[in-house]
Amino acid sequence: MKKMNALKIILCAPRGFCAGVDRAIQIVEQALEKYGPPV
Repeated sequence: MKKMNALKIILCAPRGFCAGVDRAIQIVEQALEKYGPPV
């Protein structure tokens, strides 16, 4: 059996939300500042 070299896996920090969700949250926050609740 052929010996395989060990692989090193490096994971970056998770972003949390996708870019679309981040943008949607920003838009809601801006709407709250401008118009107040409820949105």
